[in-house]
Formats: sequence, structure tokens, C-alpha cells
Amino acid sequence: MSIVEVNHLTKKYGTTEVLKDINLEIYQGEVFGFVGHNGAGKSTFIHTITGITNKSAGSFKIMGISDSQLNHAKKRIGVMPDVSNLYENMKGLNFLRYMGKLAGDKRSKPELKTLMKEVGLEDAAQKKIKSYSFGMKKKICIAQALLGNPDLIILNEPTSGIDPESTINIRDLVIKLK
Repeated sequence: MSIVEVNHLTKKYGTTEVLKDINLEIYQGEVFGFVGHNGAGKSTFIHTITGITNKSAGSFKIMGISDSQLNHAKKRIGVMPDVSNLYENMKGLNFLRYMGKLAGDKRSKPELKTLMKEVGLEDAAQKKIKSYSFGMKKKICIAQALLGNPDLIILNEPTSGIDPESTINIRDLVIKLK
């Protein structure tokens, strides 16, 4: 079954075409990635199919739901946000509990600690996010994307700025989740 279907997707900023006539299908259980230089449109694509940015032309479906009805699909999508959008004065566990409530995630405190362990933050649950390294902030963003047990998980550059061992752990987590 197709979980993402994109047809002739185009996004322009003024006269600059950032996405030009993109066509693709991503199937359930598939791990899919974009590779390209800075400014190639990878993040713009993600922002467009998640409703952060409006498309200029074309269409897409997420889990069979058309882009005109995207609000019906949003609760089923987990998106790794930008690390700059974190509540830095919150402790990691409290942040996940708060964001989990917003996502309708009813995990207990021990279950949230398990999630932190899965992303490699088992020792950071009681530390304020502002004390986290850049890589640790990436990991809490990945944990946030997993809240609500989404059917589709979108991670934007999940391993950039993360040490090699953590990169392997994140890759293994992605394989487990698929």
C-alpha cells in the first residue's frame, strides 16, 4: 500500500522553482531518503507534504488522504522538528510528557523513559534541554516524532551533527520501526 503518493508536485518562491514536477510513491514499511546538496529542496518537500508550506502545483496523498484533506492525516504523522523549536528550560522527560499530551500519547513515565533510552538519551531525562549537545537535541526531536505512535514518520536530517555511534543507533531504530 502506498503511504505517500506525489504527483507533479511543484513549489515556487516567487519565480524560483524549488520543487519541480516531483512524482514518487513511498510504500508502507519502506525507508525512503532524499540525498542532495543544501538548497536542493529536501526540507521544502517535507514542509509541503506536511502542510507547513503550501504547494504551488500538483497533488499528493498521505495514507490515501488527499492534500486538500491533510488535516485528517496530520495526527497520524510524526515529524522530526527543527532543534531550534525546543523548550530549552524543560527537562527532557517533561518535554516529552508535555509534547505527548499534545499528540494524544498516553505513555506512562516509565514508557517515556524507555523511549528516551531507544534514542540514546537514557541519562538525560532529568537534564534541561538547554544543557544538551546539538546531537542530544536531535535525539529528543526524534523521540518527539515518535510520540502518538504515528503511521508515518518523517525525519529531516536525523543524523547530521550526531556522533558515529549514535548514527548507527538511530539507523538501527529506523530499521526496527519500519
